[in-house]
Amino acid sequence: MQFTVVGDDGTPFDFECADTITSRWVCRQILVGKTYPVVPFADDVRIVFDVGANCGAATVHFARRYPDATIHAFEPGSEAGAILQRNAAGFPNVQVHGFGLHSVDQVVPLYKGREDTILGSVFRRDINVDESEPVQLRAGGAWAAEQGIRRIDVLKVDVEGCEVDVLESLVPLLATVKVLYVEYDSRAARREVARLVGATHELYTGVMFLDQGECVYLRKDLADLDVASAFLRHLLTSGRTAAKSATDAAVEEVR
Repeated sequence: MQFTVVGDDGTPFDFECADTITSRWVCRQILVGKTYPVVPFADDVRIVFDVGANCGAATVHFARRYPDATIHAFEPGSEAGAILQRNAAGFPNVQVHGFGLHSVDQVVPLYKGREDTILGSVFRRDINVDESEPVQLRAGGAWAAEQGIRRIDVLKVDVEGCEVDVLESLVPLLATVKVLYVEYDSRAARREVARLVGATHELYTGVMFLDQGECVYLRKDLADLDVASAFLRHLLTSGRTAAKSATDAAVEEVR
């Protein structure tokens, strides 16, 4: 399905996603800059990795906000990948890769989500069905080296349980990452992510629960800037304002 969204820069544009309420809501939150807020003081962004791109909401969000950067979008699923290709077609700075990243090269089954493509996973969980397709995963660090990529300025990882494997494969490049967006699906993964990036990054913000959450990490040199605290206050204030507006609208609708 296609819908029109107004991006965080105030410009309306059309976007395609799976025809479900979940997909539309998740994609809209990404496209308006809520899920992956762009950090304006992280400048000179040239290389962006969107690992687990699905239908391309984050890919399009980053492509619009970083027009001078190359956006590498990794999505192994055929259904989501086809939509990703269509959404990315209007952005010359996007390169779509029909494979996922992991710690080693392998071919594995990707189990479809019970209700939406965004829930597809190489792990069979209660939110997945038995139906699957074989997909290719590449060792992230080795692939980047093959391509001559020596830095990743912005890294987004949402891979339904494989986040630690992806980060481990990219360890040689983690110190170059200015902004890291990562989703975790277990408390063990949350602790391991913190361990992997703890020497180079600070936890900046996120929506975090015991066994699931989305985190934003900043490289320590950026986290130490005065503007980092000021921008975080802006994010928190605008978030409270948006939440109040949504609540007021809901109350008015009930009335």
